[in-house]
Amino acid sequence: MTISRRAIALSGMGAALLAGTSRVCAQARTGTLTILVAQPAGGVTDVFARAVAPALGQGLGRVAVVENVTGASGSIAANRLLAAVPDGSTLFVGSPSETVLAPLTLRAVRYKASDFRLLGLINDSPLALYARRDLPANNLDELIALARKGVERPLSYGSTGQGSLFHLVTETLLSATGIQATHVPYRGGMPMLTDLQGGVIDFAVMPVDALLGSMVAGGRLKVLGVSSARRLARFPAAPTFDESRAAPAIGRPSIWVGLLVPAAMSESDSVQLHKIVTQALGNADVRKTIDAAGGAVPPPMSRLDAARFYAADILKLQALAKAAQVEPM
Repeated sequence: MTISRRAIALSGMGAALLAGTSRVCAQARTGTLTILVAQPAGGVTDVFARAVAPALGQGLGRVAVVENVTGASGSIAANRLLAAVPDGSTLFVGSPSETVLAPLTLRAVRYKASDFRLLGLINDSPLALYARRDLPANNLDELIALARKGVERPLSYGSTGQGSLFHLVTETLLSATGIQATHVPYRGGMPMLTDLQGGVIDFAVMPVDALLGSMVAGGRLKVLGVSSARRLARFPAAPTFDESRAAPAIGRPSIWVGLLVPAAMSESDSVQLHKIVTQALGNADVRKTIDAAGGAVPPPMSRLDAARFYAADILKLQALAKAAQVEPM
């Protein structure tokens, strides 16, 4: 059977049109997909990124490479994303600490929260107040009482950086209760947890996840409270913040981790990349790995829902930063 030149031409035109529907897909046949993470290797955010990386790479036809870029409360990694060509070859697995709070609390940060676009959530978790295992306090009220009566040395708390959500939530707690503690910022969660287990610092606010759950179960840390509406199955003995008598209501803060791109990305590329991200987060193996790390992939979001969620979180966190009364550094 012979094929006419016209049929060949039409076939070629169709293939070209299909390939041209998205620069993301058209460019996906060469190069790598760089996934930036603002936390050190081995932390929960890093685990989440590495869980979703293969599915994203497969969807884009690229080899996915996770890069851990720490420091400056995650703003170095965020800047790396914004400096990259917005063609879908670089993604950021980040949180509001890097995208929303760093511009509010670090003078050196020049970008704005609106410079980012959220494509989908990998996890959304309540927070917990963790303490070194030998701290003479077993709940939030006892921690407040301990701080008020005075100890041999001032209490100290860790965070993943100046202006991080964990820093601001803790400062809000201190301000609301009138107690004092020295802030010790770290370049990531793992170095901070090492010091917390070693008794170098006294307490820290961090997410509820499998890694921290294993540390508590192994007796290396204790939980003084959780920010959820009700007690959690992972920490059934830990009271909620709402149950505290000594602390006024401080809300129910949570932390999300999501896949972000520059807001400067074209609409067509964003549409195509959103589809790939949604497919990757719906992958059974990806969800299983994230579940094993103590996370849970939220229901998929449309692009409009993701934009509304991000915009609402910006307003909420701006209010939190103001309430925490943290002076920009």
